[in-house]
Amino acid sequence: MLNIDKLRETLTTSISSKKLLIAFSGGLDSYVLLHAIVKLNNIFNDFQIRAIHIDHGLQKISAQWSDQCLNICKSLDIDCEIISLGLSIPKGESLEAVAREARYQAFKDVLQAGEVLLTAQHQDDQAETLLIQLFRGAGVNGLAAMPVLSRFGKGHHLRPLLDVSRTSLEAYANFHSLDVIEDPSNQDQCFDRNYLRHDIITRLKQRWPSINAVLSRVAHHQAETKDLLAEYLEEDLPLIKGRREGTLSITKLKSLSAARCHALIRYFLSQKGFLAPSSKKLAHIVSDVLNARDDAMPCVQWQGVEVRRYQDDLYAIPPLSKHDASQCIVWNINQDLYLPSLKRILKVELLNDITGFDKESVDNVEVRFRQGGERIFRAERKHTFTLKKYFQEMHIAPWERDRIPLIYMDNKLVAIAV
Repeated sequence: MLNIDKLRETLTTSISSKKLLIAFSGGLDSYVLLHAIVKLNNIFNDFQIRAIHIDHGLQKISAQWSDQCLNICKSLDIDCEIISLGLSIPKGESLEAVAREARYQAFKDVLQAGEVLLTAQHQDDQAETLLIQLFRGAGVNGLAAMPVLSRFGKGHHLRPLLDVSRTSLEAYANFHSLDVIEDPSNQDQCFDRNYLRHDIITRLKQRWPSINAVLSRVAHHQAETKDLLAEYLEEDLPLIKGRREGTLSITKLKSLSAARCHALIRYFLSQKGFLAPSSKKLAHIVSDVLNARDDAMPCVQWQGVEVRRYQDDLYAIPPLSKHDASQCIVWNINQDLYLPSLKRILKVELLNDITGFDKESVDNVEVRFRQGGERIFRAERKHTFTLKKYFQEMHIAPWERDRIPLIYMDNKLVAIAV
């Protein structure tokens, strides 16, 4: 049965925050987690606890489950927030993936600064996650499965039951007569996780009874390898930085072994918060971007990211938004200017930094974008020069040039808002 003293030790050694947000579905796992922590808190008063229940709106009975969760939390004297999502699954999309993404986004939205989200994934879940990642052909990061603790939103995400078996949770629930919610979708073997749980792992247990503990240990070993690799890559990254801030040098990347080059590109992308590339996408980065001609400007893209090159620099950026470079925007110089197509704000202070700017003598201030042939005077150069030459000297990538605001005062180009 679940050892609540060990649970308290996990909580107190893993996190310093006293504010806990417990994800509560009403099912066995989350009910045991909530009940055990409340029981602990009644003794030690370590934490401030609240719960959150997500109603995905995918089953007719889900509203009743929400009411049941509210009543359970009320009986435990815990505040519970109900979030109703009303999801519809786009054709061709995975129900599991869409629901999970929406659920965790909801968690992130309500998590307070410094608060810790607790979810009830356990040892059996960890074993299933490892197998799913294995069957997807994942590398070290995927095979590390679920971390015990990770940064999340404004706080952290803790999974304190990863070393606890489902059998132990069932024993705890039976001992305390917990009336858990049984979601019928958990029996549907159309879903990969359910198929593994009810078919594959069930048969594996007949041969290897402790298979879940073994697989969980494998995930732990992979997590250690992942952390060790991250330490080495963190040391390597500054050594191969590119000329522009936030880029990597293509020449330096190509001087490395293939394995080290691939690892650094993956780490570079992860540090920027982008989804990891598939093996196929990574191969395209090497063949189409790193090995492209010096004057080429290739682009490899997947969800939420574009990998590009300019000169010797490798860039990873969000997809470029739609932008009309022919627009001309009048700037009310008494307030900041928001540029919707760039999702950027130009501060009034920018105008005050322009040499010779006098609010009283200027009739019209506009923001325009490069059309070609523009020239600008800079006092430090004592002459005018073309915008094209300036962009080249500053190593500004071509795809950025038509998106850089140009500030005109009375039809004269006076500043470049790089």
